[in-house]
Amino acid sequence: MNLIKQSIKRAGLSDHLSESLSEQQIERIESFLALRDTWAQTHNLSGPRALQLHSTDIVDALAVYLSIDTQYPLIDIGSGSGVPGLMLACLLPDLEIHLVEPIAKRCAFMKTVLYKLGLKNVKVHRGRWPEQASAIAVSSQAMMISRAVVSPEEWPLLAHKAQPAGIMQMLAQHRPEWPLEQYTLKHELKYFDPEGGERLIRRWVLN
Repeated sequence: MNLIKQSIKRAGLSDHLSESLSEQQIERIESFLALRDTWAQTHNLSGPRALQLHSTDIVDALAVYLSIDTQYPLIDIGSGSGVPGLMLACLLPDLEIHLVEPIAKRCAFMKTVLYKLGLKNVKVHRGRWPEQASAIAVSSQAMMISRAVVSPEEWPLLAHKAQPAGIMQMLAQHRPEWPLEQYTLKHELKYFDPEGGERLIRRWVLN
């Protein structure tokens, strides 16, 4: 059993997910991970421990894949080594995705992945959010996501500055109250980190 299918099983995600993923989707994920391993030998892309936990990154990206509303572009704030935004592009290459990251070497890595894998609907923006907001032109209102830029309490407030159509939360053990009355919870998915611990993804939409 390959790492992707093993990670899906251990995370408790949909039983049909392994069978529904195409060979191309799996190959792109595997190519992304191989490229990241190569770069990680000489560059600190997101911390040494994080890069060892491929299975955690895989299940986080797949949880987003199962939860995203694909009618909207996605903006990933603090993309780091490409999780979840760049991994999602491997699964949904037709989705318009914007990756926002302030560190140059991480932006260079993500651009290399885009070139190597032929992902043409993804743009990398070097900068911080919300200062970088004016440089991101999307075709319509967007969904916004971030895995670890700020605390779970701060993330909805930071994302709300752009008035997005939706905000996605990626949560582990700490799950604070949602602070924005303008948004309604439309989707929730619980799953497990293969390294241990329950995780949760929520999609909130603007009323």
